[in-house]
Amino acid sequence: MRRIGIYGILSVVLFGLIGCAPGKSDKEESVRLYKEAIVLLGSDSVTIDDCLAAQRLLEQALDADSENIDVYFGKVLNELNLWRPDSAYRTASAAIEKIGETGKNRMKAYFYTVKGFIAYDRGDEADAEKQLSEALSLYESYLTEDPANIDYLLNKSVLLSGLEGKQTALDFIAKSPLKEADKQALIHSLSEFEFRQFGETWRAKHDALVANGQTETNTISNTFKK
Repeated sequence: MRRIGIYGILSVVLFGLIGCAPGKSDKEESVRLYKEAIVLLGSDSVTIDDCLAAQRLLEQALDADSENIDVYFGKVLNELNLWRPDSAYRTASAAIEKIGETGKNRMKAYFYTVKGFIAYDRGDEADAEKQLSEALSLYESYLTEDPANIDYLLNKSVLLSGLEGKQTALDFIAKSPLKEADKQALIHSLSEFEFRQFGETWRAKHDALVANGQTETNTISNTFKK
């Protein structure tokens, strides 16, 4: 591959091995906890303590409703803020499993992408290629339904560049249904990103949180578009 740049335990005595779907109150509690976590992470002056507090809230949100995919998304990002890549990889894997093979939640491609970038950062190129190929396949399917979605086009371009080479990505952009100005914007974005930057970016964010008590930018912002 070319280089481009769980949760609360319920008593088995009471519940055995029967899985119970969360009730309305559990789902509402999960949403409430998730929103509290996002408030902590959405500030312009996020501290490492905010990230740790948000992590506890996100874990509680999943305890309340393990089907809430938004919580997995927030938890993955926060585990990257805390630079816990192994935990982020496991969380992304759990989210993919929850969505299921036939699930329509389009965050699945994001979770595969995160897993691929983490694997690449570990030096495991075989796993990185496997995960990123899954993400690429999903973005291709999304684009059949939404061919002018610029986020999907950008994400596919980045993945193509890493997996098949930059020229393949440029050819794809040239054939896209976008206006010329948007094509040039995609090319510019593509030129500024390499796979290795994923680990570098998140390490830098974590180091800033630890050293300075805050990051200069909002830690919940997307390094890679959903």
